[in-house]
Amino acid sequence: MEFVTALEDLQTGASCPICLDYLKDPVTINCGHNFCLSCISISWKDLNDTFPCPFCRHCFPERKFTSNPQLGNLIEIAKLLQVRRSKRKRKEEKLICEKHNQVLTFFCQKDLEVLCPQCSFSTDHRNHYIWPIEKAAPHHRKRLENCIEPWKERIEQVEKVIMMQTRKSLELKKKVEYRREEIKTWQLLIPGSSLSPTLGVEFTFFKYGYGTPGWLIQLGI
Repeated sequence: MEFVTALEDLQTGASCPICLDYLKDPVTINCGHNFCLSCISISWKDLNDTFPCPFCRHCFPERKFTSNPQLGNLIEIAKLLQVRRSKRKRKEEKLICEKHNQVLTFFCQKDLEVLCPQCSFSTDHRNHYIWPIEKAAPHHRKRLENCIEPWKERIEQVEKVIMMQTRKSLELKKKVEYRREEIKTWQLLIPGSSLSPTLGVEFTFFKYGYGTPGWLIQLGI
């Protein structure tokens, strides 16, 4: 298990952050990050005054990188020892920029867009706060959770009220059914039952001086 983990770490270090493939003609720029010669050349193609690292975004005043043959040898070893994992599968795990065919590794806070390294340096996002997706994702996930939590509490409160009202409604329905059965019994036992249930009961109560029952008034019968 430790060997597999170490091997995956080796493969990650031997991969270009731009194309996600094994480094081809690896070069190292001043910040220490490594790229394919062709990838970094394309990334810096239209830049003149400043040259940012596509990975850490540190800027340099000149277009400068150094060939890294030792890393090239390490990559050949990683290829021989690689775990079965196709290039296509590795790319499917990452979102790719349709315009530049680079991995979407950055997030524009102002425009709320995921960007590839080359897009992040375009004029469309100049002076915007750009940060890595792996840092932006947990931040916005936390904000979303904080927004959802109050609504979850409100929903729970509403559900409790609905349950309470439903229970009260069922109790009232049972009371009404009980009173109706009681009225039918009065109709059979007391004179005046030929009248309607309500009038029959009221007639009987008035006849014997009991007045109108309070529960009839409360139920509006």
